[in-house]
Amino acid sequence: MKLRFVLLALVVAVSATALIAWRSGWNAHSDHVNALAAAKKEKAEKSIQPVEIKAAAASAEAKVIYRTITRDVVKYVQSPDRTVCQFDDTAVQLRQRAIDAANSISGFDAGTVQGK
Repeated sequence: MKLRFVLLALVVAVSATALIAWRSGWNAHSDHVNALAAAKKEKAEKSIQPVEIKAAAASAEAKVIYRTITRDVVKYVQSPDRTVCQFDDTAVQLRQRAIDAANSISGFDAGTVQGK
């Protein structure tokens, strides 16, 4: 009877030791994977940072250009002959300024707008 208890205690001790070792290895692997992911995220954030700064500067520059064009569009639309569908020099110039403004904004990957 005592031999059974000794063998059972030995099996339980070995199983507990194996379980603890397995959990320890799994936790070490998890920590390693998390550290790799954190390093990859940090590297990606560092590589994107200059692009974000450039895009913010381009966006600020674009706001000034678009305010000017919007002011001119409002002035043009409020004219009494706005329903006439003949494009005078002012309308053509306004359209060309909008196209030039869209093409001059640096920092974005979009292609240029085609003019006529």
